[in-house]
Amino acid sequence: HFYLFLLNLDLPRLRLNSGAPVGTDVILDSGSPLHLICEGDGPVTWLPRLARHKRFISKEVGNVRSFRVNIATADFTGTYKCVYMSGNDSNESSSVHVFVRDPRILFVSPSTSLRYVRKEGEDLTLPCLLTDPDATDFTFRMDNGSAVPYGMNVTFDPKKGVLIRNVQPGFNADYICSARIRGVEKVSKIFSINVIQRLRFPPYVFLKRSEYVKLVGERFQISCTTNNPNFYYNVTWTHSSRTLPRAEEKSTMEGDRLAIESILVIPAVQLSDSGNITCMGQNEAGANSSTTHLLVVDEPCIRLSPKLSSKLTHRGLSIEVSEGEDVDLGVLIEAYPPLISHQWETPTSHNASLPENRFYNYNDRYEALMFLKRLNFQETGRYTLHVKSSMKNASITFDIKMYTKPVATVRWENVSTLSCRSYGYPAPSILWYQCTGIRTTCPENSTGLQPVQTQTLAFHKDPYGSVGVESVLTVGPSNQRMTVVCVAFNLVGQGSDTFAMDVSDQLFTSAMCGSIVAMVVLALLLIFMIYKYKQKPRYEIRWKIIEATNGNNYTFIDPTKLPYNEKWEFPRDKLKLGKTLGAGAFGKVVEATAYGLGKEDNATRVAVKMLKASAHPDEREALMSELKILSHLGQHKNIVNLLGACTHGGPVLVITEYCCHGDLLNFLHSKAENFLNFVMMIPNPAMDYKNVNTERMFLRSDSGISSTCSDNYLATRPASSRPTNSVQSSSLDCEQAEDSWPLDMDDLLRFSYQVAQGLNFLTAKNCIHRDVAARNVLLTNSRVAKICDFGLARDIMNDSNYVVKGNARLPVKWMAPESIFDCVYTVQSDVWSYGILLWEIFSLGKSPYPSILVDSKFYKMIKCGYQMSRPDFAPPEMYTIMKMCWNLEAAERPTFSKISQLIERMLGDTDDQQETQYKNVQSNAHDDQQLESCDPVKHEEESFETSCDQEEEDQPLMKPNNYQFC
Repeated sequence: HFYLFLLNLDLPRLRLNSGAPVGTDVILDSGSPLHLICEGDGPVTWLPRLARHKRFISKEVGNVRSFRVNIATADFTGTYKCVYMSGNDSNESSSVHVFVRDPRILFVSPSTSLRYVRKEGEDLTLPCLLTDPDATDFTFRMDNGSAVPYGMNVTFDPKKGVLIRNVQPGFNADYICSARIRGVEKVSKIFSINVIQRLRFPPYVFLKRSEYVKLVGERFQISCTTNNPNFYYNVTWTHSSRTLPRAEEKSTMEGDRLAIESILVIPAVQLSDSGNITCMGQNEAGANSSTTHLLVVDEPCIRLSPKLSSKLTHRGLSIEVSEGEDVDLGVLIEAYPPLISHQWETPTSHNASLPENRFYNYNDRYEALMFLKRLNFQETGRYTLHVKSSMKNASITFDIKMYTKPVATVRWENVSTLSCRSYGYPAPSILWYQCTGIRTTCPENSTGLQPVQTQTLAFHKDPYGSVGVESVLTVGPSNQRMTVVCVAFNLVGQGSDTFAMDVSDQLFTSAMCGSIVAMVVLALLLIFMIYKYKQKPRYEIRWKIIEATNGNNYTFIDPTKLPYNEKWEFPRDKLKLGKTLGAGAFGKVVEATAYGLGKEDNATRVAVKMLKASAHPDEREALMSELKILSHLGQHKNIVNLLGACTHGGPVLVITEYCCHGDLLNFLHSKAENFLNFVMMIPNPAMDYKNVNTERMFLRSDSGISSTCSDNYLATRPASSRPTNSVQSSSLDCEQAEDSWPLDMDDLLRFSYQVAQGLNFLTAKNCIHRDVAARNVLLTNSRVAKICDFGLARDIMNDSNYVVKGNARLPVKWMAPESIFDCVYTVQSDVWSYGILLWEIFSLGKSPYPSILVDSKFYKMIKCGYQMSRPDFAPPEMYTIMKMCWNLEAAERPTFSKISQLIERMLGDTDDQQETQYKNVQSNAHDDQQLESCDPVKHEEESFETSCDQEEEDQPLMKPNNYQFC
């Protein structure tokens, strides 16, 4: 029997059974009785380890309580505390730890759940208690045998168990305790730890819109959504000036998070409901909120506010711009009820296509934008935006005016009065100047030159265009000759006109009359010379870049407005010009060597385009336009690519790829006899083509392939002299080697395919060629065909392929009907011209429509659908493609992409079919004699004219000048 006395008399006194006081630890064997007695200075009670053991507590006489168990088991192991029942001070207690040894059980644990849930950062004690204090080698590990997670701070106390401080989500696992007693290892039950992650952020709160507009009496409903990992949250609604009704709340589990939707409903809004409405979501980490604004209006509304760039010159809704300037019109719109329609009304609304415009919807707010690119005079005027809701409509109008430079004109009203009229915007101001002598103008350094003050009056005002003003100057008699200058100016620029006044008393003498007559004659002569000069064709690039299209209505980009990138600039001193490859009325193309083009030490053989020294400024501008178009298009293997340019410090030079085999037309001419010899070598002759003569007499003067061709066409072939430059020598060797190759059907198909590929590329770049012909296709190494525009170095004045139409010379035989008769150039008109080019290729360079003059009969035949017969060397499939290209309905012609696919299919079959393709070429001698006596073109032309004349027998014969030509 043991007794336990506390040193401090005011603490409860403990005894074991009825014996003397004992220490803080008691060790018993399983099955022994356990009788603990506590005596205090007031009422006391026992606090056992397990709540269910309270039934073993009994009250004795006085302030004595006992804990009595007759047969103690290991389950009674633990700390027993005796406390005063008033118990305000936790220090006023005494305790004893009891070990109940059991050889079978080394660890005791609660009989309730062994799953422990704690929040991140809390401490956790696992009641892993030893029943025997003599146990050794205590360990704490995971149930799977692994060590505890990194960072876990574990402390073991045999009386309390395992203490884990600052638990983390990474500690979630199952754990056991183990120890050894008399050399045998014993383990505890499994403890499961689940750590709930501490929330670090408040909930995210979302409202769909930042502003709502409602009419008085309408129902208003708004949803606020948030989420939280647990149910410890709160969602509240507040109003800036009033109390809101209770909101309905819905929550659902989405994965491991709780999705919450709070719905606020106001059945009928009033004006007092206008204000800010805030939804607040709160959890243990804090709060978040989102606010929307409710505007309640008593009637429908539409508000329009202009939005213009600060760079624009404008007064309110009146905008002033320069020609070619870009203008962006913007309108900010607030509307309720929502808009149901919007429409721009412009000066060009009658056109099928409107300028680019966009419309954005931001709930009850909208933004309308219109983009006007490179504004011209026809686009000035009123631009009105009309908007409409279900209950109201509104509009806003912008007035666009264009600055114009003034033009002045002086008129002699009578002997003493001169008038000067000027048009421009803003309204021009007019000043008069006088100086002695007959001059073209009064120099600024003239002695005593002072403006003459007169009154300027407006006589015409276009609402969106120029303003006309007039000033009248009265002049008195003078005994000396005078020059009067009228200067009109505004902020854009100035214009002037000059009037020369002779001595007053000689104004109407015979000498003056003679002078006037002479001046009139000279003026008429000058007008005639100008007319003839205007009639002279000038160089222009045929290629056109499409800006917009609507059906067959094309809008072309002015190439002068295209930008020129200085990256193409090449130093003149690194360009060595050589021999002339071709020369025409406007300029020439020369061979050259470019040093450092691409690499520092590289010498590249190139072709250089340049104008003649006598070139007109318009022609210089046309060459710059060609340069800009080539740089705009980019690179492709089947066009003659731009390599560089010299635009500063001298005449404009355009540097392009050098094509060693010259143009396709002359290449076909040079290879025609070689091709015929190649064909003659094919065995098993069979007359598929009945119109082919294989003798040399086949090269008729009208065939286009004889050496005495009547077209005087300017060949663009490489010179035969050997260059001294090493780079040029290697290129020439390549050319000479390729020149020895025979020309076969595979070559003709490849030329057709490559040109179609190049034209398909131009089509993708919105580019129309307008002069597709064999003369505008060049061949480079490996006989690769490249499309170009060789008009600069072509003498079109003496080229029979170009026919005079109005002020231009046009390649009529290559042009589509809509281009000849309606001046319409489209991608489909290029397809027609490509069909003519195919005829050129498979006739080995014949001129199209042989033996047919370009006259009224020719135009009638084209209009009636006449098509050339199959050329001498064209496979039937290729002739089918030609006829598809010559469809009178432009929309029915194939695209270049489709043509490329068809020819590519033929290219795959040429090796197997080449023998069959040429069976028609060989014939015997009597067939040659029949060819000499029969011209199939002539017979076909006559029969076609007969049928066409029957259709138009009541119409007058068409004449070449009956059409308007471009």
